[in-house]
Amino acid sequence: MPKIRDIIKRIEEFAPLESQCDFDNSGLLYGDPDKNIEAVLVTLDTNCEVVAEAIKKGCGLIVEHHPTLFYPIKKIDLNHPKHRALCDAIQNEIAIYSAHTNIDFAKGGLNDRVAEKLGCEDSTTLDGTPYSARIGKLPKTYTLAEFAKRVALVLQDANVATVGDPNMQVRVIAVANGAGGGSEETILQAKEAGADIFITSELKYNVVRLAKDINYGIISVGHYDSEICFTELICDVIGRRGLGIKVYPAESLKNPFNDRSI
Repeated sequence: MPKIRDIIKRIEEFAPLESQCDFDNSGLLYGDPDKNIEAVLVTLDTNCEVVAEAIKKGCGLIVEHHPTLFYPIKKIDLNHPKHRALCDAIQNEIAIYSAHTNIDFAKGGLNDRVAEKLGCEDSTTLDGTPYSARIGKLPKTYTLAEFAKRVALVLQDANVATVGDPNMQVRVIAVANGAGGGSEETILQAKEAGADIFITSELKYNVVRLAKDINYGIISVGHYDSEICFTELICDVIGRRGLGIKVYPAESLKNPFNDRSI
C-alpha cells in the first residue's frame, strides 16, 4: 500500500516544490508522510464539505490547489470555515497537501492545461511574467466575440466578460490561470510579445482601463472556472503513475459565484 510520501513524490516530480513563488505555501501542510493510504481526494479548495467527502470516500489525503494554511494563524477560530475544515481533517487523520504556484509553473501544468483546453498550439512561456503565463497560436482566426463564446463554453463559465473591439481578429492568445495576468505590466508584455488578447481572471480596474485605452483585447474569466481543471490534472498525474490507489476529483466543491443566467 502506498504511503503519503509516495503521492507527494509523484506530484513533486511533475511540479518541483522549489519552483513555487516566494510568497507561497505549497507542500504538506498537515499529516504523517509515512502513513499508508488507499485513496486521495483532489480539490481546488478545502472546506468542511470537502473534508466530509474525503471521510465518506475513505481518503487519507486531500490534495488542494489553494493552500488552506497561507497566512500565519495566531489562534484557531472554529467559526472560521478554513479553521473548522482544518480541524475536521486533523480529527479524522486526513493529511492535506497543497500544490499551488509550483503546479501553475510546471511544464504540462495548470497554465499549459488551460491553454491547451482553449486550443493553443505549441504554447510557450511568456517570458518575464510573474505567473508564467503562456502564449500560443490558435488553429484558426476568431473575432474577440466569437472566441469569448468559445472560452465560455470550454471553461463552462457563464460570466465571461471582454474588453476591446468585439470584431478584432484573434489568432495568438496569452493565458494565465487564476489571477496570474492581473497587472498592467503583464498585459503590456503580452501585447509586445504579439498576443492579440490576454485571458485571465480577477482583473483590477486600472488594468481593464489600460486595455480599453490601448484597444487591447481581454477576456476575463472566473478564477474558479480557470482553475477547476486542477482536479483532472492532479488525478492524471497521480493516476498515471501506477500506484494502485484510488484518486477522486472532489464533487462537493462548487463555484462560489452564482450563474448570471439564473
